[in-house]
Amino acid sequence: MAATVLALAGCGSENSNQLRVAMSADYPPFEYIEDGKIVGFDVDVSRSVGEKLGKEVSIHDMAFAAVLPALSSGRADMAASTLAVTEERKKNYSFTRTYFNEELHVLHLKSEAPTIGGKFFGKKIACQIGTTMEMWLKKNAPNCKIQTVDSNVQAVEALLSGHVDAVVVDSAQAKSFCSTNGRLASTFLSMSDGGYAIALKKNSPLLKSIDGAIGELEKDGTMAKLKKKWNLL
Repeated sequence: MAATVLALAGCGSENSNQLRVAMSADYPPFEYIEDGKIVGFDVDVSRSVGEKLGKEVSIHDMAFAAVLPALSSGRADMAASTLAVTEERKKNYSFTRTYFNEELHVLHLKSEAPTIGGKFFGKKIACQIGTTMEMWLKKNAPNCKIQTVDSNVQAVEALLSGHVDAVVVDSAQAKSFCSTNGRLASTFLSMSDGGYAIALKKNSPLLKSIDGAIGELEKDGTMAKLKKKWNLL
């Protein structure tokens, strides 16, 4: 499903009761569209943060490549879209503490075992553009041919149609795709370089309060309940 770009309406700001959240709803079980609604782990985390802060949360769906720029332009107050913390991203954005750590997996056809170990030896490997998966491949697999796409759904379609040899995703995505398509299998590749966190505009006044809210969600058991709800434990 292609991500739908929605206008970020409203006048949300650090001092308002609005908390505008940018995400790309094409990444189950973290954020995706079901029965016309955006649901998932990151959605529930965002709403729980809003409850802790006494703010009304509005979720805005867009292409993944537009999520972080929405912070820079002031069209969103925070971004929660399976965003891994990297040194490059930290140059332009502020991040809360991480709330989820993830593994990277190679998604491939059951009939074909992937070449793993960081090289892929000339294989065509698909991944979602702008993700840590793309960053990992560029850093650790210089001999592969990286094909970036807008969503993992498109990447898997390319794999099933024979246009690429494998897809790099996180373990939750690998599990989800394998459960819905019997032709697919996954192989562990590496631990992600950074855990998932909420991103904000650089030096945002909201950072301390949102970071504190995540800490409270960890402490009171809410985060663990949400991970269990979305089968992430």
